[in-house]
Amino acid sequence: MLAARRHALILRLARERGSVQVAELVGILGVSDVTVRRDLDQLARSGQLEKVHGGAVLPPGTEPAAGRGTGHGRDPGEDTELPVIGALIPKSSYYFNRVVDGVRRVLREREPEGRLLVAVSDYQSGQDLSLAMGLVDSGAQALLLAPTDEVEWAGALGVPAVLVERRSHGPAATATSWVRTDHETGAGLAVRHLHELGHRRIAVFARGETPTSRSVLSGFEQAAEALALTDCPRVVGTDLPGWPTWGPEQIDDLAGRLRAAEATALLVHSDEDALALLQNGFANRFAVPREMSIVAYDDEFSALTRPALTAVSPPKEAVGEIAVRTLLDLVRDPAAPARHVDVSPRLIVRESTGVARTL
Repeated sequence: MLAARRHALILRLARERGSVQVAELVGILGVSDVTVRRDLDQLARSGQLEKVHGGAVLPPGTEPAAGRGTGHGRDPGEDTELPVIGALIPKSSYYFNRVVDGVRRVLREREPEGRLLVAVSDYQSGQDLSLAMGLVDSGAQALLLAPTDEVEWAGALGVPAVLVERRSHGPAATATSWVRTDHETGAGLAVRHLHELGHRRIAVFARGETPTSRSVLSGFEQAAEALALTDCPRVVGTDLPGWPTWGPEQIDDLAGRLRAAEATALLVHSDEDALALLQNGFANRFAVPREMSIVAYDDEFSALTRPALTAVSPPKEAVGEIAVRTLLDLVRDPAAPARHVDVSPRLIVRESTGVARTL
């Protein structure tokens, strides 16, 4: 991120909170301690901040901004033209295309139709912040944010913001609104479905260290523990050399892990990976579902395979609709409490799951 953008964000944070801390800025900006201290030195020399131990404060006589989104909100209940909405979404993600469809549906319902600006990130945390600030600089008056990971800077951009399929942790959580799929519950639906079919050794494959993967793995483990399931292997993409390619080497590696654990069922995040498994010879290692039942997490391609995949279906368009309605409510009333909305997915049973084989 350019120094000018870092300085602008540091000043926004300081004006909103009255002070900033070096340790916090390191996490928010995604830069080193040395870079943050250099930025604070420059801002102090220009008279915009005053250095203190561990951070900086506003100069004497400077009043902090009063409340979230100051200058960008409207009186509660005021019926005015819709604000320009900015949306930050990950690159090449069919998942978020559907979320954006939900956003656009709500904006089309309004007269005149709401305007939407979109920025697309490359899964780089520092870039996310820069792109979000760029949306504001381009005229966005409120933001929907799907950054690479959970963030603490959403409330520091000077406009109302709602995280989409993400959430905040720690102190930022109480002031940051989000709307997300309850992926933990979704994974639990898959595990319980397989358990009802008699499966006791259920494996999970997840794409890796993404917010959704972590939530799916957490939900899987919670459900397995609640059902007293043991020896449930957990595999992430980075465990398989050469992944995300699904060639014979990766298929054999995964199949070997499943056989060693005597697994009879597999939850796969995402259904794109489940489809790749079937297309690249997994069914030559295990008959599906006779020898291995498969549940895909996501339902974009699951109905289009042979066998058709049982799948957890996240409510993507509904998440987009609820997120933009939540954002518009915050625009109307910036002082409203933050909202944390978890939307439940559903399980769609198809051909890829069956009664567990006898071990």
